[in-house]
Amino acid sequence: AVVSTQSTGGKFSFIDLAGSERAADVSDTNKQTRMEGAEINTSLLALKECIRALDQESKHTPFRQSKLTQVLRDSFVGNSKTCMIASISPNISSCEDTLNTLRYADRVKELGREQNNDDRTKSPAVRTKDSD
Repeated sequence: AVVSTQSTGGKFSFIDLAGSERAADVSDTNKQTRMEGAEINTSLLALKECIRALDQESKHTPFRQSKLTQVLRDSFVGNSKTCMIASISPNISSCEDTLNTLRYADRVKELGREQNNDDRTKSPAVRTKDSD
């Protein structure tokens, strides 16, 4: 008797995107705090570029631009399921940050819809985007 075994793998990534860190909003003059804010902005910009490339079905998705996008790559390509939880504030002083967060979440939501529509007509290998 031949016994076949099938295994399924999964991955959970819990990442706090921390939001935009604008120099004007930071009252702390600590150099390390400013550097961390700059690194957060660089990662968020790289994530935005990856989402844009996936949205436009580009042949190249720039996942190597930051550690954040390298970690999240598996969440955006192939046969993956992604859930983004957006934490927003009703405070008027947070309006711009809230709108930016909602824009990110909307772009990710739209990517999911497109992949679900593609699931009916394409195999996982076809849906996978080329990267670096």
